[in-house]
Amino acid sequence: MVNQFSVMITTIDIVFFSATFLLVLGVGMYAGRKESSSSDYFLGGRSLPWWGIAGSLFGTNISANHLVGMLGIGFSVGFAQSHYEFGSIPAIVLLAFVFLPLFRRKKFYTLSQFLQSKFGPAAGRIYSGISLVLITIQLTGALYIGARSFLPFIKDTGIQITYTEVVLWIAFTSTIYTWFGGLKSVVYTDVIQTFLILASGLLLAYLSITRPEVGGIFELFAKEEGRVDGLSKMNLYLPPNHPTLPWTGALSGLFLLHIFYWNTNQYVVQRTLGGKSLREARLGILVGGLLKLTVPFFSILTGVAAYQIWTSLGETANIAPDEAFSKLVVLVVPLGYGLIGVILAGLLGAIFSSIDSMLHSAATLFTIDFYKPFRERFGKKLIDEEEMKVGRIFLLVFSLLVTVLAILFVDPNSKKNFFIELSNQSSHFTPALLVVFLLGILNVKISSRMICITILITPIFSFLSPLLYSNLAPDFAKQVFGDELNFLHRVFFSFHFALILLTITALVQYKWEKNSEGLRTEKSSIRNLKQILTQTIRKPNTKNFFIFLILFFGIITFRIRFPEYKTYLSATGFLLFVNSSLILTFQKRSPNQSLITLFRKRDEWLYGILLGLTFLFYLWF
Repeated sequence: MVNQFSVMITTIDIVFFSATFLLVLGVGMYAGRKESSSSDYFLGGRSLPWWGIAGSLFGTNISANHLVGMLGIGFSVGFAQSHYEFGSIPAIVLLAFVFLPLFRRKKFYTLSQFLQSKFGPAAGRIYSGISLVLITIQLTGALYIGARSFLPFIKDTGIQITYTEVVLWIAFTSTIYTWFGGLKSVVYTDVIQTFLILASGLLLAYLSITRPEVGGIFELFAKEEGRVDGLSKMNLYLPPNHPTLPWTGALSGLFLLHIFYWNTNQYVVQRTLGGKSLREARLGILVGGLLKLTVPFFSILTGVAAYQIWTSLGETANIAPDEAFSKLVVLVVPLGYGLIGVILAGLLGAIFSSIDSMLHSAATLFTIDFYKPFRERFGKKLIDEEEMKVGRIFLLVFSLLVTVLAILFVDPNSKKNFFIELSNQSSHFTPALLVVFLLGILNVKISSRMICITILITPIFSFLSPLLYSNLAPDFAKQVFGDELNFLHRVFFSFHFALILLTITALVQYKWEKNSEGLRTEKSSIRNLKQILTQTIRKPNTKNFFIFLILFFGIITFRIRFPEYKTYLSATGFLLFVNSSLILTFQKRSPNQSLITLFRKRDEWLYGILLGLTFLFYLWF
């Protein structure tokens, strides 16, 4: 069995991988050769096409943590990890039709500028500071998982290399073209890397699922459904007391994390701000969402197939989740055809596409939100060349920092599910920020001081909530949700803690205004909140979104209680969304307008298909 776990990389693999590496580096350098202003460097001159936005969103999101980490979780936990993909689609639609139009209307560079416009400079700076902390955590993880995944293959070529040296190589290469070319370099290299990710993921999925130990996709489903222990890895809905992915947490806390990630995350939203137009950016977002739906079927499902393979070979206990990817490649990929080179090129793309995006956004946040206001405070206005210079210097310093963190503070031999660990660590800081953004979208007036206090104390509540749950939760709650508080449930509670705190603040502020002025003004916070909520809910896009959420959660609950109806529910839900979107599209048709022009200019049909497929998958599995 040991021989099966030794890799033999051939010359053709090395040639294909090297060519890909040089292509990415060359395109990155070429794309940014004419960057002459801060708008060019930070937002690509606001000239990005829809396909560039789609490819960059997908490439930025699908990091090595997804390609490697999600496969490992599919191996250890199962298809329930697909909640991280399926649940993101409503949040992506929310970005396209609610958040993005507002961000683009004001021509913001960073999302902190939005918070500054609503709640003052302090709130914006706190957001930027926390974002830099989150990017540091995630970028450190990306370097770790990328180096750990590559290390076995590089060693097999006979090169004596260490984890530290691989981290340095990845960090140096991604930093070079990002430093040189800015957002255009990031976006256009991400498009190439998206194709590489899809090609390598689909190839590995095919080779794994067609193995004799698995027997094909339908045989895989049958084997999992027929497991004697009753713990099918194809079950999307794990019990509420599951330690990793309870369905109650996946449909509550995880959904909130999706909204934060896709709507208020600088390094995700930044490429949509650089689109040629709102229409172009929206189309890119929706196409990126369609690509996102493929991830469970070439990453997580491959992990489930890997479990079947190693169970048949009696090796399951010897495989750590984060090692599953590299050992699976060794086991299932035939030698001498360059296929390992294809897979390694996809892995390289997954690593670079996330690292470059995070590095660039960190430089944008520092330059626009910290350095520029600092200089302007002393009456010195920055010119474009200086903004670009400062951004590039910070990018180098920040890259050095996270490289040191990945080398010194991450265990390269960890046996944990690093993807879950990363989500857990990051989620302490996000619920309060999400609440603040939502209140800003609704134009609710709350004092800047209380906004800042809430953002800062909610993480403290988040860190303490597991202890509070253990000591104060009633026995019946622990019987349902487990003895320990899952981090997704913790996110749900932290979100509502921040929401209640700021709602009470708005009420107190309203009473103070009433007592101090002696009348109820139309500008009072509570009245303003009611008016904005009413106006927002009446908007067609927002109204449709809330109707979708109500239907979604109601039907999902019914499907969990009565799984025997899942086939009928999934087919009906899919057809309902698609037919409704087609009807909306044809209602917008102008006289004598061709069908091709209609479908090119309208996007109701596209987000209908996107939501319909999401509904289908949620109800089927």
